[in-house]
Amino acid sequence: MSELNTLEPVNVFHYFEEISKIPRGSGNTAAMTKYLMDFAAAKGLSAESDEAGNVIIRKDASAGYEEVPTVILQGHVDMVCAKTPESKHDFTTDPISLIVEGDYLHADGTTLGGDDGIAVAYMLAILDDKAAAHPALECVFTTDEETGLLGANALDFSKLKGRKLINIDSEKEGVLTVGCAGGIRVDNVIPVGRATVKGLPVLVEVRGLKSGHSGDAIDKGRLNANKLLARYLMELDGVAPFSLVDVSGGDKDNAIPAFSRTHFVIDEDDLAAARTFTEEFTAKVRREYAKTDDTFTITLESGHTHKVTALDADSQEKILLFLNQAPDGVFHMSGTTPGLVQTSSNLGIMRTGEKQFVATSLVRSSVLTERDFLADKFENLTSFLGGSVIKRSGYPAWEYKEDSDLRDLMIEVYRAIYEEDPKITMIHGGLECGIFYGKANDIDAVSIGPDIIAIHTPDEKLSISSVERVFDFLLSVLASMS
Repeated sequence: MSELNTLEPVNVFHYFEEISKIPRGSGNTAAMTKYLMDFAAAKGLSAESDEAGNVIIRKDASAGYEEVPTVILQGHVDMVCAKTPESKHDFTTDPISLIVEGDYLHADGTTLGGDDGIAVAYMLAILDDKAAAHPALECVFTTDEETGLLGANALDFSKLKGRKLINIDSEKEGVLTVGCAGGIRVDNVIPVGRATVKGLPVLVEVRGLKSGHSGDAIDKGRLNANKLLARYLMELDGVAPFSLVDVSGGDKDNAIPAFSRTHFVIDEDDLAAARTFTEEFTAKVRREYAKTDDTFTITLESGHTHKVTALDADSQEKILLFLNQAPDGVFHMSGTTPGLVQTSSNLGIMRTGEKQFVATSLVRSSVLTERDFLADKFENLTSFLGGSVIKRSGYPAWEYKEDSDLRDLMIEVYRAIYEEDPKITMIHGGLECGIFYGKANDIDAVSIGPDIIAIHTPDEKLSISSVERVFDFLLSVLASMS
């Protein structure tokens, strides 16, 4: 018997386990679309899918709620696929291996997919519950949220009757999210040339950074592995000159990179100096980031002297200049919402090919003019270095509504259950509510969710008790609508 069968709510964890068997990384969600359509057919529910793989499943109002306006429940089916360096997991074929440990559910060496699998499980459990009290429901399952809210962008919102939307893609119990940042992805492409050099090949790896969601954790003082490696190389050049072969790091543009690596060639006589520098540099930066991100490692391994194809001197200079000058981290704090990051960027991915270097940053802002200004800074820098920029997957901010019947009702229900007020907040991360707000600005939306720790990393954990409490809260909200 599955260990999850003992957890409450039984049906929620049943469906979470079911979808955990289905590969559903961003861009690989066709199997989830089929599963949802098959589920609807088996339960006798009306459903439709679109070319993007989005699915809408409709359920009639329960007795006594026939005259209450339709409510939209919404979450995304895709997940960030990140794993530990030791993991052999194949996200395209393997099920997520689930582990129960105390009050937490986590995966074996990979992301759990609680973001946003718990929304899918909640909606399936409600759709499968004949006793639940609720208005007519439109459950919207979107695809590819993690790579730019692509499914929500492609959704034909005119197919939805509801104008009250409960998004289930937040990670803190007791918080009602009522606004979010917009964002845009910036691909920086710099052509490179190569030359053959003879020397000692060296591999340097940066590992063990805390990482985190680039919206939620960007202001936590954590290191970006790509930027840390850039600084390492810049300072190493004054101690042990080298010829750069490549740099790479990060898996997702919306996760602060936890690892990076470089191959370069040095003179064999400089190896000892490079090793000493690596130890001193590591100790120095650990002191600088004491208590925020000081457990990382930088390792150096060397090979045997031979000929290697490395970047030419001009290309090396351009790549290191770009990496050290590219904006990263908090750019501007909000002046109207204390403690809210208004604008930031995350240099999430970098790769070096034979003929070009590519670095992708995710720029976020709750003020779109500043988002675009920061994106333009990348374009100016990259153009100066002889490269080009692709701006893609832009999405709008979700603006705070002064008057919200849905928010007021959820506050009232929360008080009745918890005997205290919920926290009302706006976030720096992106939510699909912003897309829906852009499609229909009369939408009344609130985002909720149970406690999830370390999303987008292999340390992701989902609180079991919080899942139950938030599910009860959601059911109570639906039952309280009139």
